[in-house]
Amino acid sequence: MQNYQECLKVIAIRIKPHNWTKEQINFVREIAKGKYKSEIRDEFNKEFNLDLTLGQIKGVMFRNGITSDINGKFKIKHTPWNKGMKGLQIGGKATQFKKGQAPTNYRPVGSERIDSKDGYIVIKVKDKGTYQERWRHKHVVEWEKYNGKVPKNHTVVFLDGNKENINIDNLALLSRSELLRMNQEGLFSNDPEATKAGIALVRLKQKVHDLDLYGGDFKQFKKHVEKAKDNGLKEQTFIARLKRGWTLQDAISKPLNYRPKNRRKLND
Repeated sequence: MQNYQECLKVIAIRIKPHNWTKEQINFVREIAKGKYKSEIRDEFNKEFNLDLTLGQIKGVMFRNGITSDINGKFKIKHTPWNKGMKGLQIGGKATQFKKGQAPTNYRPVGSERIDSKDGYIVIKVKDKGTYQERWRHKHVVEWEKYNGKVPKNHTVVFLDGNKENINIDNLALLSRSELLRMNQEGLFSNDPEATKAGIALVRLKQKVHDLDLYGGDFKQFKKHVEKAKDNGLKEQTFIARLKRGWTLQDAISKPLNYRPKNRRKLND
């Protein structure tokens, strides 16, 4: 508490207001033209043997409409002092990077570390490019060495759930929808064989669902897909319409931006 009160006293001393006299204000007015405020402060303090701050000088000038006519901007056709001095070094040369010099925190290609966000091991695959291009998940890189690029909307998972077990036999490729069902039904396990069984079950359920969607006739269904494409619809859009309860005819023929007012009527 005592230290707090002492601090308040110090602050009060520092911000003690100055009682300006007409003589002092007139002095500021007379010397202000063409000078920076710091110069005005220094001349004023020397003249009156005071120790006013720059803020106090600015305040009296503002209150009394005193200007120095200096705005800090370059004048038209102003010649900068360093014109023609390209490459001029003003200090710091000893600490500058030299051409070809690597920063102290540089990590070579092949370096590994654990990502603090998700706990996956990431590996540096190149020196140039964005962060995502330079550093990639090691398990994805390993899977692609044997199988090629990971398809769009797919992900590589660990069969035993161990993110550090980056063995090709412990990795499996799942679509995003398969991954969602695996998580929803709690089919991931520490036992790789149990996880494989869960993946097989999810895929079997998907095949049963697709067979029901196709009406048991896949070839006939593909013909419907082609008709939808002729009408400017993608296969995914056509299937999504069927899943939402659209009639086959409407799912094939309605334009892309069509929105039924009452979807129940579509099934009548």
